[in-house]
Amino acid sequence: MNATPDVPIADLAAAWEEVRAEYYADHDTELVLACARALAADPGGERAWLWTFGLLMTADYVTLQSASDGTAAAVLDALRAADRELRERPCAHDGHPYEGDLDEQLPRLVSYLPLLEHGAAAGEADRGGWACAEVWRCPRNVAGYARVAIDILAPGTTDAIPARLSTAEQEEVGDLASLLDGRPAPGVSVSWSLSHYGRALAAAAEPAERAGLVVIVTALSRDAVGFVDCPGPLNELIAGLASVPAAPAEGACGHGAAAHPVLPEAPKDVLTAGMRLKSPGGRRLLAERGGRPGEGAPLEAWLCPAFVAGLARAALKRVRAAREELFGPLGAAR
Repeated sequence: MNATPDVPIADLAAAWEEVRAEYYADHDTELVLACARALAADPGGERAWLWTFGLLMTADYVTLQSASDGTAAAVLDALRAADRELRERPCAHDGHPYEGDLDEQLPRLVSYLPLLEHGAAAGEADRGGWACAEVWRCPRNVAGYARVAIDILAPGTTDAIPARLSTAEQEEVGDLASLLDGRPAPGVSVSWSLSHYGRALAAAAEPAERAGLVVIVTALSRDAVGFVDCPGPLNELIAGLASVPAAPAEGACGHGAAAHPVLPEAPKDVLTAGMRLKSPGGRRLLAERGGRPGEGAPLEAWLCPAFVAGLARAALKRVRAAREELFGPLGAAR
């Protein structure tokens, strides 16, 4: 389907939604490229809002395409052109939808876009005056969504956008949570996951990434380690946890254990906290929200070496005990 003025917006939105909802499947990249060409041809024009939303809806799909086919490059060029053209346009609005919860908004765009074409309010999305077409189609809002899409495609290369976990990171949390619930999602393996995170932890070079992995492995060590049928995954988890640097001398962190984060009760919330630490976008989210009432500890507390070492030590003790109970001590024949 070509992104041309004669194609009904409802049809375009439906096609983009199919790509968004199944971004991991095979689709015709021409649908995306046609949208990018339309935006690049007139990045500050009357329909820039529409093409920008189309590229936002298909951005996760584009991240999975080979760099050699040029799709991502064309999309990024168009989005950056729109941002340059629109972000400094006059605006009297106090806020814009792009500053809100993208993960809540994305599934609704398929029904919003046809409404916005005709200047109608976007139905149940009427919150804080953001639902009116004028605000959704405001040049500064469109530029904001262009930057959000740019960040999905090329994380860390733009500014002035809300922090969030990527779609893939959110799905990874969901997959791991399914293990802890005892109902693994299709294609999700306990043994593979434990081995993967053990190896990742052993290879982690950045303290922030290591901290995130330790929090994730803490959740796995509580509930998932008893569901393996061979010792290999536990051995790799043990090796990864043993690689975490030991805690500094008592009191060396300067704030004491009382200032360390308290892990959430729900396993999925623990996994989410770990993923936020592991992810640059997630760390930005923690930096923006951490320390506020109801938002938990600040980022620097999560990254405290003493806190991370303490979690790793406790998880290592649990995994070693599970390994010994199931298969005998490490190094012993099964």
